[in-house]
Amino acid sequence: MDNDKVVRVLVVEESLNEAETLNSVLRNAGYAVRPAHAADLEGVAEALEQRPPDLVLCAADLGEPALADVCRAVAASGHRIPVIAVADDYDEARVVEALEAGAADYVGRGHAEHLCLVVARELENVRQRRAHARCEQAWRESEKRCAALLESSRDAIAYVHEGMHIHANPAYLEMFGFTDLEELEGVPILDMVAPSDHERFKEFLRAFSRGEAEGDELELQGLKPDGSTFPARMTFAPATYEGEPCTQILIRRQTSEAELEKKLKYLSKQDLLTGLFNRQYFLEELEEEVNAVLGGGSPGAVLCIEVDNFKAVKESVGIAGSDLVLSDVATLIRQAVSEEDVPARFGDHVFVVLARGRGAEEAKALGERIRQLVEEHISDVGGQSVATTASVGIALVTEHTPSAQEVLGHAELAAEVARTAGGNRVHLHNPVTDEQAGRERDAYWQERLERALAEGGEGLRLVFQPIVSLHGDAGEKYEALLRMIDEDTGELVPPAHFLPSARRAGLMGRVDRWVVSRAIDIVAERKRQGHDTVLFVKLSADSVADPEFLPWLAERLKQARVQGDSLVFEVAESEAVTRLKETKQLAKGLKELHCGFTLDHFGSGLNSFHLLKHLPADYLKIDGSFIHNLAGSQENQQAVKSIADMAQSMGRLTIAEYVEDANSLAILWQCGVNYIQGHFLQEPDESLSFDFGAETVA
Repeated sequence: MDNDKVVRVLVVEESLNEAETLNSVLRNAGYAVRPAHAADLEGVAEALEQRPPDLVLCAADLGEPALADVCRAVAASGHRIPVIAVADDYDEARVVEALEAGAADYVGRGHAEHLCLVVARELENVRQRRAHARCEQAWRESEKRCAALLESSRDAIAYVHEGMHIHANPAYLEMFGFTDLEELEGVPILDMVAPSDHERFKEFLRAFSRGEAEGDELELQGLKPDGSTFPARMTFAPATYEGEPCTQILIRRQTSEAELEKKLKYLSKQDLLTGLFNRQYFLEELEEEVNAVLGGGSPGAVLCIEVDNFKAVKESVGIAGSDLVLSDVATLIRQAVSEEDVPARFGDHVFVVLARGRGAEEAKALGERIRQLVEEHISDVGGQSVATTASVGIALVTEHTPSAQEVLGHAELAAEVARTAGGNRVHLHNPVTDEQAGRERDAYWQERLERALAEGGEGLRLVFQPIVSLHGDAGEKYEALLRMIDEDTGELVPPAHFLPSARRAGLMGRVDRWVVSRAIDIVAERKRQGHDTVLFVKLSADSVADPEFLPWLAERLKQARVQGDSLVFEVAESEAVTRLKETKQLAKGLKELHCGFTLDHFGSGLNSFHLLKHLPADYLKIDGSFIHNLAGSQENQQAVKSIADMAQSMGRLTIAEYVEDANSLAILWQCGVNYIQGHFLQEPDESLSFDFGAETVA
């Protein structure tokens, strides 16, 4: 989730419904709202103390607490939190009064667009203040961190001023046979170099001090006090020590280790088939690029390059032969880009390029060069000549780019526009014209889904991701996830491509029934094979509101002779709040069928645990925004711990999804979370072959 869109909001309002209405306005604007509510000054003080919000929305027409009192309470908390006054009536006198009371702005209750603009402005101010504070803190802590790193570094590091040592770390002292720093202070650096390298060393230092050295490294023979020598590679860098300018010298004694480390670091970023960067590294670089541009850096662009008619290529020369074609395309892309660009393989036959510092025309020129190179190239695959073309989509990275995911989505949409227009062309994303392409894409997916459902699910697939216990339960639990098969490539298409179209077309109820029916068949087959498998299945709002769903489910379970406890149904917390009556009926019916019930995205609402008084949920799936950056966010850790503790006291089990690293796993175990799910364990797969016994954390 985009952290810039996560916002903690305190609404000071007598009516909980009015508070939720304001939160809904922000959610509809794309914010992931973490809400809190206060009806009096005591509630305001408690909210400010427990978890300071990013902003406060205060009803200005309340009798108590008065807007001025709320503003004073916020100021007294020591946090610079903007207070936005909201009221039914809007006139100049009330605006002036609110601003004088300390409010950042005044908004009419019915003016949702005005509220969103004010919120966006104030959140940007908050972000900038926090960034400034972080910079100051980082500056204050930098010397402490550098000193600690210097002392603990395995590399030998020294600081030299006018040819004399002024400081060195323990590794440097050990390398040259000194026992104490005082022995080294004032010793010329030249005494650490073998006499045969003296002249070369002095020439390099003179050139380095004038900024004329070729590179910053020098390989020579180091000299110990006992006269023995050893091969050393010195790396020089300008530095300061205790406020004085000097030169930092880093010495690596074993060059083979350094080369191996460099090679391993490169391989972790590399796609092994093509030699380009891999998907993960590209996403990291794109995230940094977007942040840099937002911070005032030069704009750039993202190119999405899709090989046309790749299915035909694969059918013609086979999988191994098509891999050779992809390698050729990757080589052509590498030839076209500059050293500053980041070319990567993003999917089976999709490549991306982060083109740094390029505007629209330069990006289009690069896209056209890549397109032309691919068109003119002929691959030799086992004596067979293979020619292909490419569709190139371009999206610009500017100061108005909200997130890395959005600019990547625009580039993918632009590539789709180029492909559907016949391929072998370059298309720059245009929000106006591409909107029509979006409507056409909806129509395409709607037709695909309706055809697939009419043909008994032809073209639909389920993939499975394990849900693993952190506390010794070795039972088989998977979440069943829907995919479609791309008609051109045979690849599995993720649901983000087609489910939004399904929702807009009113097809989600039928899609849910296909998924549930297929899950029941799979559970029945697993049972016959001797496996006690439990599948978690998501339900849409359409199924929650469908009075015929429960009778259909009961009949389907009866037909397959499957016990209800083999299925656990998930409903998003936001849907449960919106359709509380229907969700209560669904949960009650599922319990009668002995099926499990899960609240998904738990913790994202205004009062999540209050919802459990109405819904007998067996599992709570913690909202993914709390799991993102868990290791680096104390706030997220506290939120997860709070949810886990409260769930345990109420007899509910917790699941943390989107777990991507070992650090998060360890924290979740310490927090008392019951189950985990995510790519760290296994990416979704068509097989149900996960070894629960080996991976369960007891």
